[in-house]
Formats: sequence, structure tokens, C-alpha cells
Amino acid sequence: MKKFIIFLLVNLTSFYAYSDELTNVSEDSPPQRVKEIANSFFKAYQVDDVKISPNGEYIALMQNTGNLSQLVLVNTRSFKKSLIIEDKFNDPIDITDFYWIDNSSIILEAYIRGKGSALLLSKLTIEQSELIKLENKYLLEGVFLANSMPSVKNKFIVGKWKEGKTSLYVLDLSQKYFQGQLRSKFKLNRRAPDATHWITNTRGSITAGYGFDENESKNKVWIKNLKTGKWNVIWEGEENTTFKPVLVTKDSKTLYVLSNEQDDLISLYTYDLVEKKYIEKIFENTSVDVNSALVSTEKDEVLGISFVEDGFLKRTYFSEIDKILDVELKEAVDESKPYIVDFNLDKTIAIVETSSTTDPGTYHLFNIDTMELIKFSSKAPWLKEFDVGTSQVIKSKSIDGQNIESYLTLPVSKATVPPLIVLPHGGPISVQDTRHFNTHVQFLVSLGYAVLQPNYRGSFGYGKKFQSEGMQQWGRLIEDDIQSGINEVVKNGLIDPNKICIYGISYGGYSALISAVNRPEVFKCAASYAGVTDLPLLFNDMKLAKSDRLNNLLKKIVGDPETELNTLMEYSPVYQAKDITIPIFLAQGDKDIIVDIEHFYRMKKIMDIYGVEYDSMVLKDEGHGFKYLNSIVLFYVKLDAFFRRSLGLESI
Repeated sequence: MKKFIIFLLVNLTSFYAYSDELTNVSEDSPPQRVKEIANSFFKAYQVDDVKISPNGEYIALMQNTGNLSQLVLVNTRSFKKSLIIEDKFNDPIDITDFYWIDNSSIILEAYIRGKGSALLLSKLTIEQSELIKLENKYLLEGVFLANSMPSVKNKFIVGKWKEGKTSLYVLDLSQKYFQGQLRSKFKLNRRAPDATHWITNTRGSITAGYGFDENESKNKVWIKNLKTGKWNVIWEGEENTTFKPVLVTKDSKTLYVLSNEQDDLISLYTYDLVEKKYIEKIFENTSVDVNSALVSTEKDEVLGISFVEDGFLKRTYFSEIDKILDVELKEAVDESKPYIVDFNLDKTIAIVETSSTTDPGTYHLFNIDTMELIKFSSKAPWLKEFDVGTSQVIKSKSIDGQNIESYLTLPVSKATVPPLIVLPHGGPISVQDTRHFNTHVQFLVSLGYAVLQPNYRGSFGYGKKFQSEGMQQWGRLIEDDIQSGINEVVKNGLIDPNKICIYGISYGGYSALISAVNRPEVFKCAASYAGVTDLPLLFNDMKLAKSDRLNNLLKKIVGDPETELNTLMEYSPVYQAKDITIPIFLAQGDKDIIVDIEHFYRMKKIMDIYGVEYDSMVLKDEGHGFKYLNSIVLFYVKLDAFFRRSLGLESI
């Protein structure tokens, strides 16, 4: 932390007894109906992830029973289930992901409390479509799976991350000792530059590396010269320019890349690795960024791209077969927004997910030869009993003429014009709200609130100019953008203009608090969870002292405290709390490592000084978000009571 910054508030954490602040579920007897609804909405999904075996004969899925997670094997003909492994709630090992590496082997990524990341192996013995033997064993810690290489028996690529750089190794399961395979002489990128990310092919070779060069403050992409073995920089650029390698062609002459270097929007290009220049723009959407490329399981073909348009994820495929398949799929599915989440290697069987504003996700098995579609699982079928709302796109113009897209979700009941909860997303830079099912939104809608989600400037998806315009606009143009969406829904008579509150998490929490300062005539209340309250305090983070890059990036996003301290204080809720005249709800997890809990205590103390009306709570063992069901249920029960009291609404 630079010595020139003078904070007007002392460190207040020691002034409070933590045991008095920490909120436990047993303290209250909350309205039973709200508690029941919250428990239904926020309990773990029935199914978290689904992946198909290379031969298409089995599905592996992670399912939740309430007290534990289970990795389950499902036969794609009979749909018979067999248990592979259980992850109990209080176990020291938490399974985070899994991958098929061949037809009888699944690698599980796990987090071991007190140690970190690790890999486990589930070895399946299957005879006559029956699982007759199962062996689960520990492999390695401190690594992650980088390429499953499903067409190569017993081998896959793992990565080891250290200080922002990644080392890669081929792991051979037929060998007896695994740790020895991580020796430096076996490192795939032993003589390569220090890159953060690597692209590998299904044969186990590195084709490209990319990352940020701290010494030169540049993003760089490296390609290996197959004749000389030397790594060459084939592209370098500023950090705010997107140039994301996707795939290197088999002849090592062409790179598929997502880039906005030549245009405002991210598009898919081919790039000449010899001449170091763009060849062709393969795909562009003239109104939104391309957010990802779809690559084949074999890592040898770009199948298509995806983007978010009008709030929904959309995909465009390149090959005629995939285009026909996409059309047939949409005709076969009554539910909205179907898309393929996994293929078998031969692309004869696919797992299809459908989702919408009202459905968090339903899984189907799609036989491509017969065009047969079979629904086999849903993420949260119990939510069908609740009145969730459909969303609509709201277009508005901000104070400077900037076009803003927001999404409004209305409650089902049309008996009265509903109250509005404005819900700005976190970030604020490079984050994007969509119209796909959002648990927080639909929970509030089920209680009778309308919810507005503004994609203010700085949000991802609308081009680099729109994104850069969000820099250093905390409490300024970003909040004007949010207000423009509110003005539009009020003008159209969609909500009650006299019953509006604002609530958010992280930057959204900051937005709520600064809006309470600057727009008390608009909002009846403001609620913040893990919100920033003191902009200069952000520069006290110890991580910044170790990285000039992070320090400079924060200055670009927030402002420079060396030259703009007065401005940062002007737009910090903690220094402007004297102007707050509406009720405030302030909450944070006591284990938050993103926004220091000092932000919470400073805001709480200064509101005490100025006599601001507020509710507050610290959630035990929660971080920058919610991990435990009992915490989020209690939080929302209290938040709903706060909204109803502030807006003059009856309890449900």
C-alpha cells in the first residue's frame, strides 16, 4: 500500500466482538413460507454435470441427494444407474469435476481441505452392459486435468499451476508411480516460455501457449517451430485487446483465434502463423461479441461458436452435418433453447440440455441416427410448483445516449403492478447477465417482486468500447445506465414507481449503497451483500503489493489513488454516508477474501455515527458469495422482511 493514502477511518475490526455479529440460523423464527420457498430454490440441483463416454454407451453424472453428492454411471440403453463414488457433505474431499479418459476410466478433480487440488481415478470393469467391478484410488495432488485424450489408452495431460504459470505433463496410468512422472525432465513445456495457458492436441503435444508477459506488460502468444524446436512470439498486444487462441491446424500453419484487435466486437478469425497476420474472418455477429468457440472432443476441429444475444445463449455450427443436426434438434424439442453439451467420439449420440428463463436445465439423450430424443434428468424438477416469471428485454438510452440492455422478469400475478427490485451484477468489468434461469431472480419473483437486471457499460458482450467505457465509472455513468433501465420500465407502466429497492452482491452491493447516497428519491431501500464501501481501501490488498500488473489493472478499473484520492472518496459510500436517508441492509461473509470484511465494519460504524437506519448481518464461514444452504436461506428471509418493511408490503 502506498504511504500517501490517508484513511479517515481507523481499522475498526477489533472494535467488534465477532461472536456478537455472527448470524446463526437458530436465532430467529422467520416467516415459515418464505423459509420454505428459499429452501426449495437454493438447495443443490438434483444434477450438476453430465458427460458421455467416448463410445456413447454410458453417461456419468453428478447428482445431489441433499446430504451428499454422488457420481453415478447411467446406461444409455436401459438408463440403469450404478454408484461410482460419494462425496459426503462433511468429507475432507470435495469433488469439483470429472472427465472420461476412455470407456472404462474417469478422472475426478477434487479439492482436499488443507491440501488443495487433487486427481482421483475411478476404474470401471463393465461386462455385458453391467458394472461388475469398481476401483477408486487417489492419484496426485496439486494438479488438474488439461486434456483427457480419450482416443489414447491410459494417457492424459495434467497441468500444474504456480504463480500464474502452468506446466504440463503426460500421465501414464499403466506406470506404477505417478509422482515421478511430474519430474522436470518429463515436462512438455520444459524449454518453453512461461505461459499461463496451453493448447494441446489429442496426441499429447503442445501446439500453442499464451499469457501475460510481466516484464514487457504485454499479452503474448507463442508457437513452436517444428524444425528448430524454438518458441516464437507470433502475436503480442495490449492487455485490453482480446486475442484468444482456439486451435492450431494439423499442418501448424494456421491458428483459429477469437479476437477484437481489428474490430470493436470479438469475432472468430484464422491467423497465419508464418506471416503473423489475419487470413479471414470466419464468423462475426454484428451486434454482440462471440464468447467462445466449440472445439471437437479430439481437439482437431472447430465445430462452431457461441454468443449471447437478446439475453440467451445461441450457437452457430459450421459443418453441414452440424447445421442439419441443430435444425433437427430444435424441431424435436418443444422446450426452448436446446443445445448439445457433449458428444461421443463418433458423434452418433449427444447429450442435449434445454434451459430457459423458467427452467434451470433439463437433460436429454439424442440419438443422431434415429433422431430419437429421450429426457433422462432435470436439474430442479421441484421448482415447477412455483410461479416463476418469464423475462423481457428492456432497451434504454443512458444520460449520454449510450444504448443499454436490461432484462425485466415479472411475477406471474397481474392483479397489481408489482414492486421492483433492481439487481445490478458484480464485476463491474467483463461480467454479463443473461435471461437464462437465475435462482436469485426467480426466488424474488416467486415472492411477488419484479426484478430488473441491467447490463450497464463495462459489461461483457457488447464490444470493447462499451466495456472500456465502464472503467473508472463507479458511482457515475454505470449508475446512470442502471437508472435509464428503471426509467424505461416506469415509463411503460410495468412496475410500481413508488416501490423500488436496489440490491446487489459485490459491485452490485456497492451500486446499491452509492445509489442510496445519490438517488434517495428513486429508491425506498438499498441492500448490499459483500459490497465495496471504501474505494481507496481496495488498494490495501496484500496481493497488489506483489503484482504491479494487478495494481495497475485496479487503477484502470477504479481510479488512481495517487492522483484521484478525493474522487475515490467522493464515490465511496463510507465517506458519503451522512447523505443516506433510506433504510440500508448490509451483509457479508466472515471468510470473504475478495472484499475485505473491513468494508462492512467501516460502513456499519459510520452509519451508527450518522444515525442511518439499517439492518446488518455477518454470515459465519461464508465467503464472497454463498456456500451453505442455511446461510442463504436466513439471508433471504431477513432480506425479504427488510424489503417488505421498507416498501410497505404485507407478508406472504
